[in-house]
Amino acid sequence: MPHTEKGDDSMHFRVQTDEMNHGLGMVTRAIAARPVKQVYDGVLIETLDDALMLTCTDGEISIKATVSAIVEEDGCALLPAKLFAEMMRKQPAGEVDVRVDERRRALIRSRGSNASIACMAAEDFPDIRDVSGENQVNLPCNRFRDAVGKVLFAVSTDESRKILTGVLMEVYENETLMVGVDGFRLALQRIEAENKLPSSATKGVIHAVVPGRILGEVSKMLPDTEDEAHIVFNSSHIMYSFGAVRVYATLLTGEFIDYRKILPSSWTTEIMVMRSLFSDAIDRCSLMAREGKNNLIYLQLLSDGRMEMTANAERGDVHEELDIGFEGNELSITFNARYLTDVIHNINGERICMCFNSNVSPCLIKPVEGNEFAFLVLPVRQFH
Repeated sequence: MPHTEKGDDSMHFRVQTDEMNHGLGMVTRAIAARPVKQVYDGVLIETLDDALMLTCTDGEISIKATVSAIVEEDGCALLPAKLFAEMMRKQPAGEVDVRVDERRRALIRSRGSNASIACMAAEDFPDIRDVSGENQVNLPCNRFRDAVGKVLFAVSTDESRKILTGVLMEVYENETLMVGVDGFRLALQRIEAENKLPSSATKGVIHAVVPGRILGEVSKMLPDTEDEAHIVFNSSHIMYSFGAVRVYATLLTGEFIDYRKILPSSWTTEIMVMRSLFSDAIDRCSLMAREGKNNLIYLQLLSDGRMEMTANAERGDVHEELDIGFEGNELSITFNARYLTDVIHNINGERICMCFNSNVSPCLIKPVEGNEFAFLVLPVRQFH
Protein backbone atom coordinates (compact mmCIF):
# COMPACT_ATOMS: atom_id res chain seq x y z
CA MET A 1 0.00 0.00 0.00
CA PRO A 2 1.18 3.57 -0.64
CA HIS A 3 2.61 5.27 2.43
CA THR A 4 0.87 8.60 1.92
CA GLU A 5 -2.41 10.30 1.12
CA LYS A 6 -3.09 12.07 -2.18
CA GLY A 7 -2.87 15.50 -0.57
CA ASP A 8 0.83 15.16 0.30
CA ASP A 9 2.72 18.00 -1.33
CA SER A 10 6.28 16.69 -1.66
CA MET A 11 8.08 13.56 -2.78
CA HIS A 12 11.60 12.50 -3.70
CA PHE A 13 12.83 9.34 -5.42
CA ARG A 14 15.56 8.02 -7.68
CA VAL A 15 14.78 5.54 -10.43
CA GLN A 16 16.43 3.87 -13.42
CA THR A 17 15.15 5.28 -16.72
CA ASP A 18 14.51 1.85 -18.27
CA GLU A 19 12.46 0.77 -15.21
CA MET A 20 10.37 3.94 -15.26
CA ASN A 21 9.90 3.86 -19.03
CA HIS A 22 8.67 0.26 -18.88
CA GLY A 23 6.16 1.11 -16.15
CA LEU A 24 4.96 4.24 -17.92
CA GLY A 25 4.63 2.28 -21.16
CA MET A 26 2.21 -0.04 -19.39
CA VAL A 27 0.02 2.43 -17.50
CA THR A 28 -0.28 5.10 -20.20
CA ARG A 29 -2.21 2.59 -22.31
CA ALA A 30 -5.16 3.70 -20.19
CA ILE A 31 -4.85 7.33 -21.31
CA ALA A 32 -7.54 8.25 -23.84
CA ALA A 33 -6.69 10.29 -26.94
CA ARG A 34 -9.17 12.91 -25.71
CA PRO A 35 -9.66 12.47 -21.95
CA VAL A 36 -13.19 13.31 -20.79
CA LYS A 37 -11.78 14.80 -17.58
CA GLN A 38 -8.52 16.67 -17.10
CA VAL A 39 -7.56 14.39 -14.22
CA TYR A 40 -7.66 11.42 -16.62
CA ASP A 41 -4.72 13.00 -18.44
CA GLY A 42 -2.42 12.34 -15.49
CA VAL A 43 -0.25 9.56 -14.08
CA LEU A 44 -0.51 9.19 -10.31
CA ILE A 45 2.85 8.39 -8.67
CA GLU A 46 2.79 7.03 -5.10
CA THR A 47 5.71 5.83 -3.00
CA LEU A 48 5.97 2.32 -1.56
CA ASP A 49 8.80 0.78 0.52
CA ASP A 50 11.37 0.39 -2.24
CA ALA A 51 9.19 1.16 -5.22
CA LEU A 52 6.70 3.45 -6.90
CA MET A 53 3.10 2.74 -7.83
CA LEU A 54 2.11 4.30 -11.16
CA THR A 55 -1.59 4.58 -12.03
CA CYS A 56 -3.50 5.86 -15.08
CA THR A 57 -7.21 5.68 -15.89
CA ASP A 58 -9.73 6.88 -18.45
CA GLY A 59 -12.72 6.08 -16.28
CA GLU A 60 -13.32 2.68 -17.95
CA ILE A 61 -9.91 1.04 -17.79
CA SER A 62 -7.34 1.62 -15.05
CA ILE A 63 -3.78 0.30 -15.06
CA LYS A 64 -1.30 0.13 -12.20
CA ALA A 65 2.38 -0.80 -12.41
CA THR A 66 5.00 -1.15 -9.70
CA VAL A 67 8.47 0.23 -10.48
CA SER A 68 11.59 -0.38 -8.36
CA ALA A 69 13.02 2.87 -6.96
CA ILE A 70 15.04 4.40 -4.14
CA VAL A 71 12.55 6.41 -2.12
CA GLU A 72 14.16 9.39 -0.38
CA GLU A 73 10.89 10.98 0.79
CA ASP A 74 7.42 9.48 0.81
CA GLY A 75 4.76 11.31 -1.12
CA CYS A 76 2.28 11.34 -3.95
CA ALA A 77 1.98 13.41 -7.13
CA LEU A 78 -0.13 13.59 -10.26
CA LEU A 79 1.87 14.51 -13.38
CA PRO A 80 0.69 15.08 -16.98
CA ALA A 81 1.11 11.50 -18.22
CA LYS A 82 2.09 11.99 -21.84
CA LEU A 83 4.46 14.89 -21.14
CA PHE A 84 6.16 13.07 -18.27
CA ALA A 85 6.43 9.85 -20.30
CA GLU A 86 7.99 11.72 -23.23
CA MET A 87 10.38 13.51 -20.88
CA MET A 88 11.47 10.21 -19.33
CA ARG A 89 11.99 8.63 -22.75
CA LYS A 90 14.38 11.45 -23.63
CA GLN A 91 16.49 10.98 -20.51
CA PRO A 92 19.94 9.39 -20.80
CA ALA A 93 20.30 5.80 -19.62
CA GLY A 94 20.94 5.44 -15.92
CA GLU A 95 19.50 7.04 -12.82
CA VAL A 96 17.00 9.89 -12.80
CA ASP A 97 16.30 11.96 -9.69
CA VAL A 98 12.72 13.25 -9.30
CA ARG A 99 11.73 15.63 -6.52
CA VAL A 100 8.28 17.18 -6.08
CA ASP A 101 8.51 20.40 -4.06
CA GLU A 102 5.97 22.35 -1.99
CA ARG A 103 4.97 24.36 -5.07
CA ARG A 104 3.85 21.12 -6.71
CA ARG A 105 6.57 21.15 -9.33
CA ALA A 106 8.35 17.95 -10.31
CA LEU A 107 12.08 18.61 -10.69
CA ILE A 108 13.69 16.01 -12.97
CA ARG A 109 17.47 15.70 -12.91
CA SER A 110 19.72 13.29 -14.74
CA ARG A 111 23.25 13.40 -16.10
CA GLY A 112 23.65 16.95 -17.46
CA SER A 113 19.88 17.53 -17.67
CA ASN A 114 17.42 19.51 -15.53
CA ALA A 115 13.71 19.97 -16.18
CA SER A 116 10.56 20.78 -14.25
CA ILE A 117 6.91 19.90 -14.80
CA ALA A 118 3.91 21.40 -13.02
CA CYS A 119 1.91 18.77 -11.14
CA MET A 120 -1.84 18.37 -11.26
CA ALA A 121 -4.16 18.08 -8.24
CA ALA A 122 -3.61 14.53 -7.00
CA GLU A 123 -6.59 14.70 -4.63
CA ASP A 124 -8.90 14.81 -7.68
CA PHE A 125 -7.65 11.46 -8.98
CA PRO A 126 -10.21 8.67 -8.45
CA ASP A 127 -9.56 5.81 -6.04
CA ILE A 128 -8.80 2.55 -7.88
CA ARG A 129 -9.56 -0.31 -5.52
CA ASP A 130 -8.61 -3.95 -5.97
CA VAL A 131 -11.40 -6.26 -7.10
CA SER A 132 -12.26 -9.03 -4.65
CA GLY A 133 -14.60 -11.99 -4.82
CA GLU A 134 -14.83 -15.74 -5.17
CA ASN A 135 -14.54 -15.71 -8.96
CA GLN A 136 -10.85 -16.29 -9.56
CA VAL A 137 -9.03 -17.78 -12.54
CA ASN A 138 -5.33 -18.40 -13.22
CA LEU A 139 -4.25 -18.75 -16.85
CA PRO A 140 -0.78 -19.01 -18.47
CA CYS A 141 0.00 -15.57 -19.91
CA ASN A 142 1.04 -16.85 -23.35
CA ARG A 143 -2.03 -19.06 -23.86
CA PHE A 144 -4.36 -16.37 -22.53
CA ARG A 145 -2.81 -13.77 -24.86
CA ASP A 146 -3.06 -16.14 -27.83
CA ALA A 147 -6.72 -16.96 -27.16
CA VAL A 148 -7.69 -13.29 -26.80
CA GLY A 149 -5.92 -12.41 -30.04
CA LYS A 150 -7.89 -15.07 -31.91
CA VAL A 151 -11.35 -13.92 -30.81
CA LEU A 152 -11.02 -10.13 -30.89
CA PHE A 153 -11.53 -9.86 -34.66
CA ALA A 154 -15.05 -11.27 -34.22
CA VAL A 155 -16.09 -8.75 -31.56
CA SER A 156 -18.77 -6.31 -32.70
CA THR A 157 -18.12 -2.58 -33.03
CA ASP A 158 -21.84 -1.77 -33.10
CA GLU A 159 -22.51 0.28 -29.96
CA SER A 160 -26.27 -0.28 -30.35
CA ARG A 161 -25.63 -3.90 -29.27
CA LYS A 162 -23.23 -3.04 -26.48
CA ILE A 163 -23.00 -6.55 -25.04
CA LEU A 164 -21.53 -7.88 -28.30
CA THR A 165 -18.68 -5.35 -28.13
CA GLY A 166 -17.33 -7.60 -25.38
CA VAL A 167 -15.75 -11.04 -25.13
CA LEU A 168 -17.61 -13.69 -23.17
CA MET A 169 -15.38 -15.55 -20.71
CA GLU A 170 -16.83 -18.83 -19.43
CA VAL A 171 -14.94 -20.61 -16.68
CA TYR A 172 -15.48 -24.34 -16.05
CA GLU A 173 -13.59 -26.71 -13.76
CA ASN A 174 -11.34 -28.01 -16.54
CA GLU A 175 -11.30 -25.19 -19.09
CA THR A 176 -11.87 -21.53 -19.83
CA LEU A 177 -13.68 -20.43 -23.00
CA MET A 178 -13.36 -17.08 -24.77
CA VAL A 179 -16.10 -16.17 -27.28
CA GLY A 180 -16.55 -13.21 -29.64
CA VAL A 181 -19.60 -12.67 -31.89
CA ASP A 182 -20.51 -9.83 -34.25
CA GLY A 183 -23.50 -11.22 -36.14
CA PHE A 184 -21.45 -12.32 -39.16
CA ARG A 185 -18.74 -14.35 -37.43
CA LEU A 186 -18.20 -16.25 -34.23
CA ALA A 187 -14.80 -17.08 -32.71
CA LEU A 188 -14.33 -19.50 -29.82
CA GLN A 189 -11.04 -20.40 -28.15
CA ARG A 190 -10.64 -23.00 -25.42
CA ILE A 191 -7.88 -22.94 -22.78
CA GLU A 192 -7.51 -26.17 -20.83
CA ALA A 193 -6.71 -25.36 -17.21
CA GLU A 194 -7.87 -26.55 -13.82
CA ASN A 195 -10.14 -23.99 -12.16
CA LYS A 196 -11.58 -24.00 -8.66
CA LEU A 197 -15.15 -22.80 -8.96
CA PRO A 198 -16.87 -21.03 -6.06
CA SER A 199 -19.79 -22.63 -4.28
CA SER A 200 -22.03 -19.97 -5.81
CA ALA A 201 -21.34 -21.21 -9.37
CA THR A 202 -24.55 -22.33 -11.08
CA LYS A 203 -24.48 -25.21 -13.57
CA GLY A 204 -20.74 -25.59 -13.02
CA VAL A 205 -19.75 -22.32 -14.71
CA ILE A 206 -18.95 -18.70 -13.90
CA HIS A 207 -18.83 -16.05 -16.59
CA ALA A 208 -18.17 -12.42 -17.40
CA VAL A 209 -18.37 -10.21 -20.50
CA VAL A 210 -15.24 -8.05 -20.81
CA PRO A 211 -15.12 -5.03 -23.16
CA GLY A 212 -13.14 -6.01 -26.25
CA ARG A 213 -11.07 -2.82 -26.12
CA ILE A 214 -9.94 -3.67 -22.59
CA LEU A 215 -8.94 -7.22 -23.52
CA GLY A 216 -7.07 -5.88 -26.52
CA GLU A 217 -4.93 -3.71 -24.24
CA VAL A 218 -4.42 -6.57 -21.77
CA SER A 219 -3.25 -8.92 -24.54
CA LYS A 220 -0.65 -6.37 -25.68
CA MET A 221 0.79 -6.19 -22.16
CA LEU A 222 0.85 -9.91 -21.36
CA PRO A 223 4.33 -11.46 -21.52
CA ASP A 224 4.97 -14.45 -23.78
CA THR A 225 5.67 -16.78 -20.86
CA GLU A 226 4.05 -19.62 -18.94
CA ASP A 227 3.77 -17.33 -15.90
CA GLU A 228 0.19 -17.10 -14.72
CA ALA A 229 -2.14 -14.17 -15.13
CA HIS A 230 -4.41 -13.94 -12.09
CA ILE A 231 -7.97 -12.87 -12.89
CA VAL A 232 -10.53 -11.84 -10.25
CA PHE A 233 -14.03 -10.63 -11.06
CA ASN A 234 -17.41 -9.99 -9.49
CA SER A 235 -20.75 -8.94 -10.94
CA SER A 236 -19.51 -5.53 -12.08
CA HIS A 237 -15.69 -5.37 -12.24
CA ILE A 238 -12.66 -7.43 -13.26
CA MET A 239 -8.97 -7.24 -12.36
CA TYR A 240 -6.02 -8.80 -14.20
CA SER A 241 -2.70 -9.20 -12.38
CA PHE A 242 0.53 -10.29 -14.08
CA GLY A 243 4.06 -9.46 -13.10
CA ALA A 244 4.13 -5.93 -11.66
CA VAL A 245 0.99 -4.86 -13.55
CA ARG A 246 -2.67 -4.74 -12.61
CA VAL A 247 -5.50 -3.84 -14.99
CA TYR A 248 -8.99 -2.91 -13.76
CA ALA A 249 -12.15 -2.64 -15.85
CA THR A 250 -15.92 -2.44 -15.64
CA LEU A 251 -17.73 -5.46 -17.05
CA LEU A 252 -20.51 -5.23 -19.63
CA THR A 253 -23.97 -6.07 -18.38
CA GLY A 254 -26.78 -7.76 -20.25
CA GLU A 255 -27.52 -11.10 -21.87
CA PHE A 256 -24.79 -12.35 -24.20
CA ILE A 257 -25.97 -14.28 -27.24
CA ASP A 258 -26.49 -18.02 -26.59
CA TYR A 259 -23.70 -19.05 -28.94
CA ARG A 260 -24.28 -22.78 -28.33
CA LYS A 261 -27.61 -22.55 -30.14
CA ILE A 262 -25.94 -21.33 -33.32
CA LEU A 263 -23.07 -23.82 -33.32
CA PRO A 264 -24.25 -26.68 -35.58
CA SER A 265 -24.07 -30.19 -34.11
CA SER A 266 -24.48 -31.95 -37.46
CA TRP A 267 -23.82 -31.14 -41.13
CA THR A 268 -24.42 -32.44 -44.62
CA THR A 269 -21.07 -31.53 -46.18
CA GLU A 270 -17.64 -31.83 -44.56
CA ILE A 271 -14.25 -31.11 -46.08
CA MET A 272 -10.67 -31.21 -44.85
CA VAL A 273 -8.09 -28.88 -46.37
CA MET A 274 -4.46 -27.94 -45.80
CA ARG A 275 -4.60 -24.68 -43.89
CA SER A 276 -1.53 -23.02 -45.43
CA LEU A 277 -2.59 -23.82 -49.02
CA PHE A 278 -6.14 -22.64 -48.33
CA SER A 279 -4.87 -19.44 -46.68
CA ASP A 280 -2.60 -18.62 -49.63
CA ALA A 281 -5.42 -19.25 -52.11
CA ILE A 282 -7.79 -17.02 -50.14
CA ASP A 283 -5.18 -14.25 -50.05
CA ARG A 284 -4.80 -14.37 -53.84
CA CYS A 285 -8.56 -14.38 -54.36
CA SER A 286 -8.95 -11.52 -51.89
CA LEU A 287 -6.68 -9.31 -53.97
CA MET A 288 -9.17 -9.47 -56.82
CA ALA A 289 -12.27 -9.59 -54.61
CA ARG A 290 -11.32 -6.20 -53.17
CA GLU A 291 -11.44 -4.78 -56.70
CA GLY A 292 -15.06 -5.90 -57.09
CA LYS A 293 -18.16 -4.22 -55.75
CA ASN A 294 -18.97 -6.74 -53.02
CA ASN A 295 -15.60 -8.27 -51.99
CA LEU A 296 -16.83 -11.83 -52.62
CA ILE A 297 -15.14 -15.21 -52.95
CA TYR A 298 -17.03 -18.11 -54.52
CA LEU A 299 -16.37 -21.69 -53.40
CA GLN A 300 -17.41 -24.90 -55.14
CA LEU A 301 -16.98 -28.12 -53.14
CA LEU A 302 -16.90 -31.10 -55.48
CA SER A 303 -17.35 -34.79 -54.71
CA ASP A 304 -14.23 -35.71 -56.71
CA GLY A 305 -12.13 -34.13 -53.93
CA ARG A 306 -11.62 -30.65 -55.36
CA MET A 307 -12.39 -27.16 -54.10
CA GLU A 308 -12.65 -24.46 -56.73
CA MET A 309 -12.34 -20.84 -55.60
CA THR A 310 -12.99 -17.80 -57.78
CA ALA A 311 -13.08 -14.04 -57.41
CA ASN A 312 -14.13 -11.63 -60.15
CA ALA A 313 -13.83 -7.92 -60.82
CA GLU A 314 -13.79 -5.57 -63.81
CA ARG A 315 -9.99 -5.66 -63.76
CA GLY A 316 -9.75 -9.45 -63.92
CA ASP A 317 -10.44 -12.68 -62.13
CA VAL A 318 -8.71 -15.35 -60.04
CA HIS A 319 -9.34 -19.10 -60.13
CA GLU A 320 -7.86 -21.47 -57.54
CA GLU A 321 -8.13 -25.24 -57.23
CA LEU A 322 -7.25 -27.25 -54.11
CA ASP A 323 -7.35 -30.93 -53.21
CA ILE A 324 -9.67 -31.64 -50.28
CA GLY A 325 -11.00 -34.50 -48.24
CA PHE A 326 -14.71 -34.61 -49.03
CA GLU A 327 -17.80 -36.18 -47.44
CA GLY A 328 -21.46 -35.47 -48.11
CA ASN A 329 -23.16 -33.30 -50.70
CA GLU A 330 -21.62 -31.04 -53.31
CA LEU A 331 -22.08 -27.37 -52.53
CA SER A 332 -21.58 -23.91 -53.99
CA ILE A 333 -21.26 -21.12 -51.42
CA THR A 334 -20.19 -17.46 -51.33
CA PHE A 335 -18.33 -15.56 -48.59
CA ASN A 336 -17.24 -12.03 -47.87
CA ALA A 337 -13.49 -12.27 -48.47
CA ARG A 338 -12.54 -10.34 -45.33
CA TYR A 339 -14.67 -12.49 -43.03
CA LEU A 340 -13.10 -15.67 -44.39
CA THR A 341 -9.58 -14.20 -44.30
CA ASP A 342 -9.91 -13.07 -40.68
CA VAL A 343 -10.81 -16.58 -39.58
CA ILE A 344 -8.16 -18.47 -41.55
CA HIS A 345 -5.40 -16.12 -40.39
CA ASN A 346 -6.30 -16.92 -36.77
CA ILE A 347 -5.92 -20.68 -37.07
CA ASN A 348 -2.84 -22.78 -36.39
CA GLY A 349 -2.24 -26.38 -37.41
CA GLU A 350 -1.67 -28.16 -40.70
CA ARG A 351 -5.24 -29.12 -41.57
CA ILE A 352 -8.65 -27.72 -40.83
CA CYS A 353 -12.16 -29.09 -41.08
CA MET A 354 -15.01 -27.07 -42.64
CA CYS A 355 -18.62 -28.13 -42.14
CA PHE A 356 -21.69 -26.96 -44.10
CA ASN A 357 -25.44 -27.54 -44.18
CA SER A 358 -26.47 -25.23 -47.02
CA ASN A 359 -25.26 -22.22 -48.97
CA VAL A 360 -27.16 -19.86 -46.63
CA SER A 361 -26.30 -21.39 -43.24
CA PRO A 362 -23.11 -20.65 -41.27
CA CYS A 363 -19.93 -22.56 -42.05
CA LEU A 364 -18.27 -24.18 -39.03
CA ILE A 365 -14.46 -24.26 -39.09
CA LYS A 366 -12.81 -26.48 -36.49
CA PRO A 367 -9.72 -28.63 -35.91
CA VAL A 368 -9.56 -32.05 -37.54
CA GLU A 369 -8.97 -33.43 -34.03
CA GLY A 370 -9.85 -31.96 -30.66
CA ASN A 371 -11.90 -28.89 -29.79
CA GLU A 372 -9.31 -26.16 -29.19
CA PHE A 373 -11.22 -23.69 -31.36
CA ALA A 374 -14.39 -23.19 -33.36
CA PHE A 375 -15.23 -20.45 -35.85
CA LEU A 376 -18.49 -19.68 -37.62
CA VAL A 377 -18.69 -17.61 -40.80
CA LEU A 378 -22.01 -16.51 -42.27
CA PRO A 379 -22.11 -16.86 -46.07
CA VAL A 380 -23.45 -14.21 -48.43
CA ARG A 381 -26.85 -14.99 -49.88
CA GLN A 382 -26.73 -14.85 -53.68
CA PHE A 383 -29.76 -13.94 -55.76
CA HIS A 384 -29.86 -15.11 -59.35
